[in-house]
Amino acid sequence: MEPLVTVIVPTKNSEDLIGNCLKSLQELDYPRDRLEIIISDGLSSDTTREIAESYGAKVMMDYGKSIVSGRNAAFAIAQGKLIAITDADCTFDKDWLKNSPKYFKDDRVGGIGGPNLVPPNETNFGKAVGLIFEYAPYVTKAAHTKVHNRVIESRSHGSNAIYRADVLRQVTPVDESLIGGEDVIMNEEIQDLGYKLLYVPDVAVFHSRRPTPKKWWHQIYKYGKDRVLLSRKRKGNLHLAHIAVGLSVPILVIICGMLAIMAPRFLVAMAGALFLMLGLSSVFALARTKSFGVALNMPVVLAISVLAWSLGFLREYVFAGKPRQRESLR
Repeated sequence: MEPLVTVIVPTKNSEDLIGNCLKSLQELDYPRDRLEIIISDGLSSDTTREIAESYGAKVMMDYGKSIVSGRNAAFAIAQGKLIAITDADCTFDKDWLKNSPKYFKDDRVGGIGGPNLVPPNETNFGKAVGLIFEYAPYVTKAAHTKVHNRVIESRSHGSNAIYRADVLRQVTPVDESLIGGEDVIMNEEIQDLGYKLLYVPDVAVFHSRRPTPKKWWHQIYKYGKDRVLLSRKRKGNLHLAHIAVGLSVPILVIICGMLAIMAPRFLVAMAGALFLMLGLSSVFALARTKSFGVALNMPVVLAISVLAWSLGFLREYVFAGKPRQRESLR
C-alpha cells in the first residue's frame, strides 16, 4: 500500500492560483485516500479559503502570516508518513507522488526534490526568468546545489520537496525569524543528522515565474537580502559570486565616476560592453528557447537580476541592525 502523503501549501490571498494548484493535486496518479492536503492560510482577505475548502482540502489559519510560520503550523498537524511542501502557484506532473516512495526505501534518505519546471503557458517574461533560475546555480555554485549532493534546484526548495516525516520533525519548527531561505537551513540541518537529500529527475512540478518586471524586481531584491541573512545564520551560504553580484552596483558607480573624470572616452566603451553583454543574453535566450519574445525580454530580466540583487544585498548589510519583516506569503 502506498504511504500516506501530506501536501502542505502555505498561502495568502491566492484566489487566482489556489484552484489550479488543488485541481492538479486531485489529478495526480495517487490514491486519494492516501493523500492529505493542508492549506495553511495567512489570514486571506479574498476567497482563498473558500476555494480550498471546495476542493476538500484541510484549511488551517496561520496567524504568523508568513511562509515559515505557515509551514511550521502545518508540520505540527500533518498525518502523513511523507510530507511534501509546495506553493500555491505550482501544478504537478501526474506522477509527482507516484514516483516518490521508492526513494525512501533507503532509510538513509531524509528527503527528495526534483525539477522546478516552467509551465508551458508561461509568459515570455516568465520564461526568461526561468532561464535565470535554470542557470544561476552553475554560476554561484551555491552550497545547497553541490554537484555531488544535489537536493533541489536552486530556489525551488519550497515548491518541490518531499521529506520523511520522522526526519522532518527532528529539525522543526524552523526558525521563524528568517525572512526567507529557511528551507536551505532546514535541509542543511537534515544533512547534519546524517541523512541524504536526493535530486531525482522524475519528481517534477511546474512553477509559475514572476510575470512582470515589478514582481521580478521584488523577488530578486528579497533574495539578495536573504542570502546575507543565511550567511549569518549558517556559514557556507555566501559564495564569492554572491558577493561579486552584491557589490556590482557600487563598483560600477565608482568605476563610471573615475572614468568620467579621468578618461571619458572609455566610459562610452564601458557602456558599449554592458550593452553587448545584454545583447548576448538575448542571443543565448533565443538559442535556448527558439523564441524571439523570450529573447527580447532576457536583457530586462538579466539587468533586474543584477541590480535588484545588489541593492537587496547592500540593504541588508547597511541596515542590518534595523527590524526586518518576515517573508510574506505572496
